[in-house]
Amino acid sequence: MKINARTSLRYKQIYVLAIGLMISFGMYLITQSLGKYLISLNHLNTESSSNRLETYQDSIENYIKKNKLSVKDVRALSKWIKSHKYTYVTIYSGDEIIYESGFWNESYYSYETAEIFLEETQQLTRDIAFSDGTYSVSIIDFSEVKWYNLVFYVSLGVFLLFLFGIVIYYNHRIIARIMLLSKEVSLIEQGNLEQPIYHKGSDEIAQLAMNADNMRNSIITRYKSEKEAWEANSELITSMSHDIRTPLTALIGYLEILETKGYHSEDQLYKYIKSCKDKSLQLKELSDKLFQYFLVFGKETILMKKETFDARILLEQLISEHVFDLSNQGFDVRTGLLEQSCMMTADIQYFKRLFDNLFSNVRKYANTSGPVLVNASCSGNRLIISISNDNRQDDKLAESTGIGLKTCRKITEQMNGTFKIRKNRTRFEARAIFPVATPGKE
Repeated sequence: MKINARTSLRYKQIYVLAIGLMISFGMYLITQSLGKYLISLNHLNTESSSNRLETYQDSIENYIKKNKLSVKDVRALSKWIKSHKYTYVTIYSGDEIIYESGFWNESYYSYETAEIFLEETQQLTRDIAFSDGTYSVSIIDFSEVKWYNLVFYVSLGVFLLFLFGIVIYYNHRIIARIMLLSKEVSLIEQGNLEQPIYHKGSDEIAQLAMNADNMRNSIITRYKSEKEAWEANSELITSMSHDIRTPLTALIGYLEILETKGYHSEDQLYKYIKSCKDKSLQLKELSDKLFQYFLVFGKETILMKKETFDARILLEQLISEHVFDLSNQGFDVRTGLLEQSCMMTADIQYFKRLFDNLFSNVRKYANTSGPVLVNASCSGNRLIISISNDNRQDDKLAESTGIGLKTCRKITEQMNGTFKIRKNRTRFEARAIFPVATPGKE
């Protein structure tokens, strides 16, 4: 499974972070708006503002009278202002500002003087008697600043809470998937191959889970194949032991008769010798089947001793031997062999075994009434050998296991060639193709 860049964990983290920032910023704005609305509703309404200013005016007037302050006692006035952090006090003598001090909101830095600011903001002015005269005292309340600061910090906390919550939730899901995969792999490690591995999505974890599940299925398939092969080998060994024991026992019996001269005539002697030969051929056929079986289902690679030879000479020798045997059995064999040298590299013994299997297949399954065509040609850098025949249609036709043709395929492929079969209801053809060197004429 190929991972799409947009669905990989690397990009998913970026998507989650971007979505988290947008949601968190949205919650930040909502909290800010709600906080400002509550401040405006409960703290900045006219009644609340007037009550706070009246309270401040009463407090400073009582403070001045109690301490008998003059307008020049700046240090004492500053002490009251410090105790009332969010107030700004301005003292007038007529239209002249003779004192101003207190909290100054940063949002009002654009005002050049307090006088301009005082003209544009809500304030409460009262004439208060100082020890050196009566002056107008104006007080402005900035206590909403502490509430705005509180709203800001609460909004920032909400922003961070949502951001970290979304990221942590995403990481928790990733970790949960990894832990689930680890648990399922541990079950497989313990031998529970029937436990499927959950995989969904198209990111790296999903790909890892899919690969682990494919590995589990491969292990199950291999385990079943090995079990079936073991059972097949056991059955084969049991069957072969029985099949070999029967002709071998008969052969030993005939040889004992010959050894002790227990025959009574030349005809009986000939009969025993012929029986020994038949049993020997039967044992050879069984040993060939056993070899073919282990050749096909045994090791994947056949150890071959390859050498370079002239295929034309070897083919003439091999095919002529088998054509002679087939002709004696009533087959009409027609050959078309190489007319020029054709050098190839192969294991001669396995090359001969290939032809033994091909012609054995003809003897078993070919119809004697039709021609058997044996052709060999060298085309370019390929040696093409084909054997075709009509299929038998009688009831005595033995059921084929196909192991002989599988042996031919494996031998051919081990020699870097290809083996092909073409068949229909009436006709069968086997074709082996081998790589060769550049052919040269004799």
